[in-house]
Amino acid sequence: MAITVQDIVSMDQLACSVVAGVDGLARPVLWAHSCELADPWTWLGRDELLMTVGICVPSGEQAQVRFIEQLDAKGIAGVALGDHLVAPPLTSAMLAKADELRFPVLSVRHTTPFAALARTVAIASQSEQLGRITRLGRLYELARLTTPGGTALLERLSAELGYALHVVDVEYGTEVLAATSRLPAGVVGALRAAVTDVDRLPPRISVTAGDGTATAFALSTHRRCVMVIESGDVDLDAFVILHAQSLVGVEVERTTRERERTDRLGETLLGQLVDGKIGGEAASPRLEQAGLTTSPWQALAFTAVAVDAARAVLSDDGVAYLSLVSDDTALLLCARDDADGAVTAVREHADAIGVSAPIADPGRISEGAREARWALESARSRGAEVADYSDSAPLFLPRTVEEARFATRVVLGPLLDHDRAKGTELVRTLRVFLDGDRNWSGTAEALRIHRQTLGYRLRTIESLTGRSTRKPADIAMFWMALAALDIAGEG
Repeated sequence: MAITVQDIVSMDQLACSVVAGVDGLARPVLWAHSCELADPWTWLGRDELLMTVGICVPSGEQAQVRFIEQLDAKGIAGVALGDHLVAPPLTSAMLAKADELRFPVLSVRHTTPFAALARTVAIASQSEQLGRITRLGRLYELARLTTPGGTALLERLSAELGYALHVVDVEYGTEVLAATSRLPAGVVGALRAAVTDVDRLPPRISVTAGDGTATAFALSTHRRCVMVIESGDVDLDAFVILHAQSLVGVEVERTTRERERTDRLGETLLGQLVDGKIGGEAASPRLEQAGLTTSPWQALAFTAVAVDAARAVLSDDGVAYLSLVSDDTALLLCARDDADGAVTAVREHADAIGVSAPIADPGRISEGAREARWALESARSRGAEVADYSDSAPLFLPRTVEEARFATRVVLGPLLDHDRAKGTELVRTLRVFLDGDRNWSGTAEALRIHRQTLGYRLRTIESLTGRSTRKPADIAMFWMALAALDIAGEG
Protein backbone atom coordinates (compact mmCIF):
# COMPACT_ATOMS: atom_id res chain seq x y z
CA MET A 1 0.00 0.00 0.00
CA ALA A 2 1.20 3.52 -0.76
CA ILE A 3 1.77 6.04 2.01
CA THR A 4 -1.24 8.30 2.71
CA VAL A 5 -1.58 11.98 3.57
CA GLN A 6 -2.54 10.84 7.09
CA ASP A 7 0.77 8.97 7.38
CA ILE A 8 2.67 12.14 6.48
CA VAL A 9 0.77 14.21 9.05
CA SER A 10 1.41 11.53 11.69
CA MET A 11 5.20 11.78 11.30
CA ASP A 12 6.14 14.40 13.88
CA GLN A 13 9.59 14.90 12.37
CA LEU A 14 8.01 16.29 9.19
CA ALA A 15 6.11 18.97 11.15
CA CYS A 16 3.02 18.95 8.90
CA SER A 17 -0.40 20.07 10.10
CA VAL A 18 -3.83 19.96 8.46
CA VAL A 19 -5.29 23.31 7.41
CA ALA A 20 -8.32 21.99 5.48
CA GLY A 21 -9.69 18.83 3.86
CA VAL A 22 -9.32 16.64 6.91
CA ASP A 23 -11.77 14.10 5.49
CA GLY A 24 -9.39 13.42 2.60
CA LEU A 25 -6.38 12.32 4.61
CA ALA A 26 -6.80 8.74 3.41
CA ARG A 27 -5.69 9.77 -0.08
CA PRO A 28 -2.63 7.77 -1.23
CA VAL A 29 0.62 9.62 -2.05
CA LEU A 30 2.81 8.02 -4.70
CA TRP A 31 5.21 10.92 -5.08
CA ALA A 32 5.91 14.42 -3.76
CA HIS A 33 6.87 17.13 -6.22
CA SER A 34 7.77 20.80 -5.81
CA CYS A 35 6.30 23.23 -8.34
CA GLU A 36 5.81 27.01 -8.39
CA LEU A 37 4.27 27.39 -11.87
CA ALA A 38 0.80 28.90 -12.22
CA ASP A 39 -0.65 25.57 -13.41
CA PRO A 40 1.01 22.93 -11.19
CA TRP A 41 -1.70 20.36 -12.03
CA THR A 42 -0.22 20.19 -15.53
CA TRP A 43 3.12 18.99 -14.18
CA LEU A 44 1.94 16.55 -11.50
CA GLY A 45 0.17 13.25 -11.92
CA ARG A 46 -2.61 11.52 -10.04
CA ASP A 47 -1.89 10.77 -6.36
CA GLU A 48 1.15 13.06 -6.28
CA LEU A 49 1.58 15.63 -3.49
CA LEU A 50 2.20 19.24 -4.51
CA MET A 51 4.87 20.97 -2.41
CA THR A 52 5.01 24.76 -2.71
CA VAL A 53 6.12 27.81 -0.77
CA GLY A 54 3.00 29.49 -2.16
CA ILE A 55 4.25 31.28 -5.27
CA CYS A 56 1.85 29.27 -7.43
CA VAL A 57 -1.12 30.02 -5.15
CA PRO A 58 -3.20 32.86 -6.63
CA SER A 59 -4.58 35.80 -4.71
CA GLY A 60 -8.29 36.43 -4.48
CA GLU A 61 -11.14 34.32 -3.27
CA GLN A 62 -12.47 32.98 -6.58
CA ALA A 63 -9.00 32.33 -8.01
CA GLN A 64 -8.06 30.28 -4.94
CA VAL A 65 -11.29 28.27 -5.17
CA ARG A 66 -10.52 27.45 -8.83
CA PHE A 67 -6.98 26.54 -7.79
CA ILE A 68 -8.28 23.88 -5.39
CA GLU A 69 -10.85 22.66 -7.91
CA GLN A 70 -8.20 22.18 -10.61
CA LEU A 71 -5.88 20.28 -8.28
CA ASP A 72 -8.69 18.01 -7.16
CA ALA A 73 -9.96 17.45 -10.71
CA LYS A 74 -6.53 16.22 -11.79
CA GLY A 75 -6.36 13.73 -8.91
CA ILE A 76 -3.59 15.48 -7.00
CA ALA A 77 -3.19 13.92 -3.54
CA GLY A 78 -3.04 17.26 -1.74
CA VAL A 79 -1.02 20.44 -1.36
CA ALA A 80 1.70 21.04 1.23
CA LEU A 81 2.32 24.75 1.79
CA GLY A 82 5.66 25.75 3.27
CA ASP A 83 5.39 28.23 6.13
CA HIS A 84 7.78 30.72 4.46
CA LEU A 85 5.53 33.80 4.52
CA VAL A 86 5.51 33.81 0.69
CA ALA A 87 2.02 32.49 0.02
CA PRO A 88 -0.89 34.94 -0.12
CA PRO A 89 -3.40 34.70 2.72
CA LEU A 90 -5.60 31.63 2.30
CA THR A 91 -9.23 32.71 2.00
CA SER A 92 -12.07 31.09 3.90
CA ALA A 93 -13.72 30.26 0.57
CA MET A 94 -10.66 28.29 -0.53
CA LEU A 95 -10.51 26.35 2.74
CA ALA A 96 -14.24 25.67 2.59
CA LYS A 97 -13.90 24.33 -0.96
CA ALA A 98 -11.03 22.07 0.19
CA ASP A 99 -13.26 20.74 2.99
CA GLU A 100 -16.12 20.22 0.52
CA LEU A 101 -13.92 18.29 -1.93
CA ARG A 102 -12.07 16.46 0.86
CA PHE A 103 -8.85 17.82 -0.59
CA PRO A 104 -6.04 17.96 1.99
CA VAL A 105 -4.30 21.30 2.50
CA LEU A 106 -1.24 20.96 4.74
CA SER A 107 1.04 23.49 6.34
CA VAL A 108 4.72 22.52 6.52
CA ARG A 109 6.99 24.20 9.06
CA HIS A 110 9.68 26.26 7.34
CA THR A 111 12.36 24.24 9.11
CA THR A 112 11.32 21.10 7.22
CA PRO A 113 13.13 20.82 3.87
CA PHE A 114 10.90 19.76 1.00
CA ALA A 115 13.62 17.25 0.13
CA ALA A 116 12.99 15.43 3.43
CA LEU A 117 9.28 15.22 2.71
CA ALA A 118 9.94 14.01 -0.84
CA ARG A 119 12.44 11.37 0.25
CA THR A 120 10.04 10.06 2.87
CA VAL A 121 7.39 9.54 0.20
CA ALA A 122 9.93 8.04 -2.20
CA ILE A 123 11.17 5.48 0.34
CA ALA A 124 7.62 4.51 1.25
CA SER A 125 6.75 4.09 -2.43
CA GLN A 126 9.93 2.22 -3.35
CA SER A 127 8.28 -1.12 -3.93
CA GLU A 128 5.70 0.43 -6.22
CA GLN A 129 8.42 2.36 -8.06
CA LEU A 130 10.23 -0.89 -8.75
CA GLY A 131 7.05 -2.17 -10.34
CA ARG A 132 6.79 0.94 -12.49
CA ILE A 133 10.41 0.61 -13.59
CA THR A 134 9.75 -3.00 -14.59
CA ARG A 135 6.76 -1.83 -16.59
CA LEU A 136 8.88 0.86 -18.20
CA GLY A 137 11.45 -1.74 -19.21
CA ARG A 138 8.72 -3.66 -21.01
CA LEU A 139 7.79 -0.50 -22.92
CA TYR A 140 11.33 -0.05 -24.21
CA GLU A 141 11.55 -3.72 -25.12
CA LEU A 142 8.33 -3.33 -27.14
CA ALA A 143 9.84 -0.38 -29.00
CA ARG A 144 13.04 -2.33 -29.72
CA LEU A 145 11.11 -5.23 -31.22
CA THR A 146 8.85 -3.04 -33.37
CA THR A 147 9.68 -2.57 -37.04
CA PRO A 148 9.30 0.92 -38.60
CA GLY A 149 5.78 1.95 -39.46
CA GLY A 150 4.19 2.73 -36.12
CA THR A 151 1.09 0.53 -36.14
CA ALA A 152 2.61 -2.34 -34.17
CA LEU A 153 4.18 0.02 -31.64
CA LEU A 154 0.90 1.80 -30.90
CA GLU A 155 -0.98 -1.48 -30.62
CA ARG A 156 1.57 -2.99 -28.25
CA LEU A 157 1.87 0.14 -26.12
CA SER A 158 -1.93 0.36 -25.93
CA ALA A 159 -2.14 -3.26 -24.79
CA GLU A 160 0.60 -2.75 -22.19
CA LEU A 161 -0.81 0.51 -20.79
CA GLY A 162 -4.44 -0.58 -20.91
CA TYR A 163 -5.85 2.28 -23.02
CA ALA A 164 -5.95 3.16 -26.70
CA LEU A 165 -3.19 5.45 -27.95
CA HIS A 166 -3.30 7.72 -31.01
CA VAL A 167 -0.91 10.22 -32.55
CA VAL A 168 -2.57 13.30 -34.04
CA ASP A 169 -1.02 16.07 -36.13
CA VAL A 170 -3.03 19.04 -34.83
CA GLU A 171 -1.99 21.19 -37.81
CA TYR A 172 -3.62 18.93 -40.40
CA GLY A 173 -6.01 16.92 -38.23
CA THR A 174 -4.57 13.55 -39.28
CA GLU A 175 -3.41 10.48 -37.36
CA VAL A 176 0.29 10.15 -38.09
CA LEU A 177 0.72 6.54 -36.95
CA ALA A 178 -1.97 4.10 -38.01
CA ALA A 179 -4.06 2.77 -35.12
CA THR A 180 -6.56 -0.06 -34.88
CA SER A 181 -9.41 2.46 -34.73
CA ARG A 182 -9.56 6.20 -35.38
CA LEU A 183 -10.41 8.96 -32.97
CA PRO A 184 -13.87 10.51 -33.45
CA ALA A 185 -13.71 13.51 -35.78
CA GLY A 186 -15.21 15.71 -33.07
CA VAL A 187 -12.36 14.92 -30.68
CA VAL A 188 -9.74 15.67 -33.36
CA GLY A 189 -11.51 18.94 -34.13
CA ALA A 190 -11.58 19.89 -30.45
CA LEU A 191 -7.86 19.19 -30.13
CA ARG A 192 -7.09 21.38 -33.15
CA ALA A 193 -9.30 24.16 -31.82
CA ALA A 194 -7.54 24.04 -28.45
CA VAL A 195 -4.17 24.91 -30.03
CA THR A 196 -5.28 27.15 -32.91
CA ASP A 197 -3.64 30.31 -31.56
CA VAL A 198 -0.83 28.64 -29.63
CA ASP A 199 2.77 28.77 -30.87
CA ARG A 200 4.01 26.08 -28.51
CA LEU A 201 1.87 23.07 -27.71
CA PRO A 202 0.85 22.85 -24.03
CA PRO A 203 2.23 19.76 -22.27
CA ARG A 204 -1.24 18.38 -21.61
CA ILE A 205 -4.65 19.02 -23.19
CA SER A 206 -8.00 17.57 -22.15
CA VAL A 207 -10.99 17.87 -24.47
CA THR A 208 -14.57 16.64 -24.65
CA ALA A 209 -16.57 16.49 -27.87
CA GLY A 210 -19.99 14.85 -27.90
CA ASP A 211 -19.63 11.49 -26.22
CA GLY A 212 -15.88 11.38 -26.75
CA THR A 213 -13.20 12.53 -24.32
CA ALA A 214 -9.44 12.52 -24.72
CA THR A 215 -6.25 13.59 -22.99
CA ALA A 216 -3.37 14.67 -25.22
CA PHE A 217 0.34 15.05 -24.45
CA ALA A 218 2.67 17.15 -26.62
CA LEU A 219 5.40 15.30 -28.51
CA SER A 220 8.87 16.70 -29.18
CA THR A 221 8.66 16.32 -32.96
CA HIS A 222 9.15 18.74 -35.83
CA ARG A 223 5.51 18.16 -36.79
CA ARG A 224 2.87 19.56 -34.40
CA CYS A 225 1.90 16.22 -32.93
CA VAL A 226 0.31 15.02 -29.72
CA MET A 227 -0.05 11.56 -28.21
CA VAL A 228 -3.71 11.06 -27.40
CA ILE A 229 -5.34 8.75 -24.86
CA GLU A 230 -8.87 8.16 -26.05
CA SER A 231 -10.60 8.27 -22.67
CA GLY A 232 -10.20 11.10 -20.22
CA ASP A 233 -11.23 8.98 -17.23
CA VAL A 234 -8.27 6.58 -17.08
CA ASP A 235 -5.78 6.59 -14.23
CA LEU A 236 -2.71 8.11 -15.87
CA ASP A 237 0.72 7.33 -14.46
CA ALA A 238 2.76 10.44 -15.31
CA PHE A 239 6.04 8.51 -14.97
CA VAL A 240 5.05 5.89 -17.54
CA ILE A 241 3.28 8.41 -19.79
CA LEU A 242 6.45 10.51 -20.01
CA HIS A 243 8.44 7.57 -21.33
CA ALA A 244 5.64 6.49 -23.65
CA GLN A 245 5.74 10.02 -25.11
CA SER A 246 9.44 9.63 -25.71
CA LEU A 247 9.04 6.29 -27.48
CA VAL A 248 6.15 7.48 -29.62
CA GLY A 249 7.97 10.72 -30.48
CA VAL A 250 10.97 8.77 -31.74
CA GLU A 251 8.67 6.59 -33.86
CA VAL A 252 6.95 9.66 -35.33
CA GLU A 253 10.31 11.17 -36.29
CA ARG A 254 11.52 7.89 -37.76
CA THR A 255 8.34 7.43 -39.77
CA THR A 256 8.34 11.04 -40.95
CA ARG A 257 11.97 10.89 -42.10
CA GLU A 258 11.27 7.70 -44.02
CA ARG A 259 8.30 9.36 -45.74
CA GLU A 260 10.44 12.38 -46.63
CA ARG A 261 12.99 10.06 -48.23
CA THR A 262 10.19 8.39 -50.20
CA ASP A 263 8.96 11.82 -51.32
CA ARG A 264 12.42 12.72 -52.63
CA LEU A 265 12.61 9.48 -54.61
CA GLY A 266 9.08 10.06 -55.88
CA GLU A 267 9.94 13.59 -56.96
CA THR A 268 12.82 12.28 -59.06
CA LEU A 269 10.62 9.58 -60.64
CA LEU A 270 7.74 11.94 -61.45
CA GLY A 271 10.18 14.45 -62.93
CA GLN A 272 11.53 11.77 -65.25
CA LEU A 273 8.00 10.72 -66.24
CA VAL A 274 6.91 14.31 -66.91
CA ASP A 275 10.05 15.00 -68.96
CA GLY A 276 9.49 11.83 -70.98
CA LYS A 277 12.78 10.27 -69.85
CA ILE A 278 10.93 7.16 -68.65
CA GLY A 279 7.90 5.75 -70.39
CA GLY A 280 6.04 2.65 -71.41
CA GLU A 281 7.31 -0.64 -70.05
CA ALA A 282 10.20 0.94 -68.16
CA ALA A 283 7.80 3.10 -66.09
CA SER A 284 5.45 0.31 -64.96
CA PRO A 285 7.74 -1.44 -62.43
CA ARG A 286 8.83 1.93 -61.02
CA LEU A 287 5.19 2.94 -60.54
CA GLU A 288 4.39 -0.39 -58.89
CA GLN A 289 7.32 0.09 -56.53
CA ALA A 290 5.82 3.47 -55.55
CA GLY A 291 2.47 1.81 -54.80
CA LEU A 292 0.73 3.06 -57.96
CA THR A 293 0.01 -0.44 -59.21
CA THR A 294 -3.34 0.05 -60.91
CA SER A 295 -4.27 2.49 -63.65
CA PRO A 296 -5.96 4.78 -64.42
CA TRP A 297 -4.23 7.56 -62.54
CA GLN A 298 -4.89 11.27 -62.36
CA ALA A 299 -2.59 14.27 -62.06
CA LEU A 300 -3.28 17.30 -59.87
CA ALA A 301 -1.69 20.74 -60.22
CA PHE A 302 -1.80 23.39 -57.49
CA THR A 303 0.26 26.12 -55.88
CA ALA A 304 3.58 24.84 -54.54
CA VAL A 305 3.02 26.16 -50.99
CA ALA A 306 0.40 23.44 -50.46
CA VAL A 307 2.66 20.51 -51.29
CA ASP A 308 3.83 19.87 -47.71
CA ALA A 309 0.24 19.69 -46.50
CA ALA A 310 -0.72 17.37 -49.36
CA ARG A 311 2.19 15.05 -48.66
CA ALA A 312 1.51 14.96 -44.91
CA VAL A 313 -2.22 14.29 -45.21
CA LEU A 314 -1.94 11.67 -47.97
CA SER A 315 0.94 9.87 -46.24
CA ASP A 316 -0.96 9.79 -42.94
CA ASP A 317 -3.99 8.36 -44.77
CA GLY A 318 -1.87 5.69 -46.45
CA VAL A 319 -2.46 6.98 -49.99
CA ALA A 320 0.21 6.18 -52.60
CA TYR A 321 1.32 9.15 -54.70
CA LEU A 322 4.18 10.87 -56.48
CA SER A 323 4.70 14.60 -56.15
CA LEU A 324 6.89 17.20 -57.78
CA VAL A 325 7.48 20.94 -57.34
CA SER A 326 8.35 22.94 -60.44
CA ASP A 327 8.69 26.72 -60.12
CA ASP A 328 5.59 27.80 -58.18
CA THR A 329 3.43 24.81 -59.13
CA ALA A 330 3.15 21.38 -57.53
CA LEU A 331 2.19 18.27 -59.47
CA LEU A 332 0.79 15.17 -57.80
CA LEU A 333 0.06 11.78 -59.37
CA CYS A 334 -2.23 9.28 -57.63
CA ALA A 335 -4.70 6.53 -58.44
CA ARG A 336 -7.98 7.79 -59.89
CA ASP A 337 -9.83 6.27 -56.92
CA ASP A 338 -7.75 8.41 -54.56
CA ALA A 339 -8.06 11.64 -56.55
CA ASP A 340 -11.11 12.97 -54.67
CA GLY A 341 -9.34 12.44 -51.34
CA ALA A 342 -6.24 14.17 -52.69
CA VAL A 343 -8.33 17.15 -53.81
CA THR A 344 -9.86 17.36 -50.33
CA ALA A 345 -6.40 17.22 -48.74
CA VAL A 346 -5.09 20.04 -50.94
CA ARG A 347 -8.18 22.25 -51.07
CA GLU A 348 -7.72 23.76 -47.60
CA HIS A 349 -4.22 24.95 -48.45
CA ALA A 350 -4.32 25.89 -52.18
CA ASP A 351 -6.10 28.73 -53.98
CA ALA A 352 -7.04 26.50 -56.93
CA ILE A 353 -6.56 22.92 -58.15
CA GLY A 354 -6.40 21.51 -61.66
CA VAL A 355 -7.22 17.84 -62.31
CA SER A 356 -6.21 15.97 -65.44
CA ALA A 357 -8.27 13.49 -67.42
CA PRO A 358 -7.76 9.83 -66.39
CA ILE A 359 -4.33 8.49 -67.40
CA ALA A 360 -4.39 4.85 -68.47
CA ASP A 361 -0.89 4.59 -69.97
CA PRO A 362 2.40 5.48 -68.23
CA GLY A 363 3.49 7.08 -71.48
CA ARG A 364 0.68 9.61 -71.11
CA ILE A 365 1.73 10.88 -67.66
CA SER A 366 3.59 13.80 -69.23
CA GLU A 367 0.44 14.72 -71.15
CA GLY A 368 -1.61 14.38 -67.96
CA ALA A 369 0.70 16.79 -66.14
CA ARG A 370 0.13 19.37 -68.88
CA GLU A 371 -3.61 18.80 -68.63
CA ALA A 372 -3.52 19.36 -64.87
CA ARG A 373 -1.59 22.61 -65.34
CA TRP A 374 -4.10 23.65 -67.97
CA ALA A 375 -7.02 22.90 -65.69
CA LEU A 376 -5.29 24.89 -62.91
CA GLU A 377 -5.14 27.94 -65.18
CA SER A 378 -8.80 27.32 -65.97
CA ALA A 379 -9.72 27.26 -62.27
CA ARG A 380 -7.85 30.47 -61.59
CA SER A 381 -9.35 32.29 -64.56
CA ARG A 382 -12.87 31.34 -63.47
CA GLY A 383 -12.25 31.94 -59.77
CA ALA A 384 -13.07 28.28 -59.05
CA GLU A 385 -11.52 26.07 -56.39
CA VAL A 386 -11.23 23.02 -58.63
CA ALA A 387 -11.29 22.57 -62.41
CA ASP A 388 -11.28 19.25 -64.23
CA TYR A 389 -9.57 19.14 -67.60
CA SER A 390 -12.51 17.20 -69.00
CA ASP A 391 -14.84 20.11 -68.17
CA SER A 392 -12.65 23.00 -69.38
CA ALA A 393 -14.35 23.50 -72.75
CA PRO A 394 -16.33 26.60 -71.63
CA LEU A 395 -13.03 28.51 -71.63
CA PHE A 396 -12.87 28.17 -75.44
CA LEU A 397 -9.28 27.05 -75.13
CA PRO A 398 -7.71 24.17 -77.12
CA ARG A 399 -8.32 20.79 -75.50
CA THR A 400 -5.04 19.06 -76.38
CA VAL A 401 -1.41 20.05 -76.16
CA GLU A 402 -1.07 19.86 -79.93
CA GLU A 403 -4.03 22.20 -80.33
CA ALA A 404 -2.43 24.53 -77.80
CA ARG A 405 0.81 24.59 -79.76
CA PHE A 406 -1.09 25.30 -82.95
CA ALA A 407 -3.07 28.15 -81.33
CA THR A 408 0.13 29.59 -79.88
CA ARG A 409 1.85 29.62 -83.26
CA VAL A 410 -1.13 31.19 -85.02
CA VAL A 411 -1.35 34.15 -82.64
CA LEU A 412 2.07 34.49 -81.04
CA GLY A 413 4.32 32.78 -83.58
CA PRO A 414 5.72 36.01 -85.07
CA LEU A 415 6.48 37.38 -81.59
CA LEU A 416 8.18 34.17 -80.48
CA ASP A 417 10.30 34.09 -83.63
CA HIS A 418 11.22 37.76 -83.23
CA ASP A 419 12.20 37.28 -79.58
CA ARG A 420 14.39 34.29 -80.41
CA ALA A 421 16.04 35.96 -83.36
CA LYS A 422 16.52 39.45 -81.91
CA GLY A 423 16.76 38.71 -78.19
CA THR A 424 13.74 40.95 -77.49
CA GLU A 425 10.94 40.53 -74.91
CA LEU A 426 7.79 41.17 -76.92
CA VAL A 427 5.88 38.17 -75.49
CA ARG A 428 6.80 39.13 -71.93
CA THR A 429 5.86 42.73 -72.61
CA LEU A 430 2.44 41.63 -73.91
CA ARG A 431 1.87 39.41 -70.88
CA VAL A 432 2.77 42.11 -68.34
CA PHE A 433 0.68 44.66 -70.26
CA LEU A 434 -2.44 42.46 -70.20
CA ASP A 435 -1.91 41.26 -66.61
CA GLY A 436 -1.69 44.91 -65.56
CA ASP A 437 -5.05 45.76 -67.19
CA ARG A 438 -3.21 47.61 -70.01
CA ASN A 439 -1.94 50.28 -67.64
CA TRP A 440 0.97 52.00 -69.38
CA SER A 441 2.64 53.43 -66.29
CA GLY A 442 2.37 50.22 -64.32
CA THR A 443 3.63 48.13 -67.23
CA ALA A 444 6.60 50.41 -67.87
CA GLU A 445 7.49 50.36 -64.20
CA ALA A 446 7.20 46.56 -63.96
CA LEU A 447 9.41 46.11 -67.04
CA ARG A 448 11.74 48.93 -65.94
CA ILE A 449 11.50 50.67 -69.28
CA HIS A 450 10.43 54.14 -70.44
CA ARG A 451 6.86 54.71 -71.62
CA GLN A 452 8.18 55.55 -75.08
CA THR A 453 9.96 52.18 -75.20
CA LEU A 454 6.71 50.49 -74.17
CA GLY A 455 4.87 52.30 -76.95
CA TYR A 456 7.45 51.16 -79.49
CA ARG A 457 7.13 47.52 -78.30
CA LEU A 458 3.33 47.58 -78.46
CA ARG A 459 3.41 48.98 -82.00
CA THR A 460 5.85 46.22 -82.97
CA ILE A 461 3.52 43.61 -81.44
CA GLU A 462 0.58 44.96 -83.40
CA SER A 463 2.62 45.12 -86.61
CA LEU A 464 3.94 41.56 -86.35
CA THR A 465 0.63 39.93 -85.31
CA GLY A 466 -1.82 42.09 -87.22
CA ARG A 467 -3.88 42.45 -84.03
CA SER A 468 -4.63 45.49 -81.90
CA THR A 469 -3.82 45.85 -78.20
CA ARG A 470 -6.92 48.05 -77.87
CA LYS A 471 -9.72 46.00 -79.45
CA PRO A 472 -11.53 43.62 -77.05
CA ALA A 473 -11.66 40.75 -79.54
CA ASP A 474 -7.92 40.94 -80.22
CA ILE A 475 -7.14 41.32 -76.50
CA ALA A 476 -9.15 38.16 -75.78
CA MET A 477 -7.24 36.33 -78.51
CA PHE A 478 -3.91 37.47 -77.06
CA TRP A 479 -4.96 36.37 -73.57
CA MET A 480 -6.05 32.88 -74.67
CA ALA A 481 -2.90 32.46 -76.76
CA LEU A 482 -0.75 33.28 -73.72
CA ALA A 483 -2.71 30.73 -71.67
CA ALA A 484 -2.20 28.16 -74.43
CA LEU A 485 1.50 29.02 -74.48
CA ASP A 486 1.76 28.13 -70.77
CA ILE A 487 -0.17 24.90 -71.18
CA ALA A 488 1.95 23.85 -74.16
CA GLY A 489 5.01 24.23 -71.96
CA GLU A 490 6.66 26.78 -74.25
CA GLY A 491 6.21 29.86 -72.05
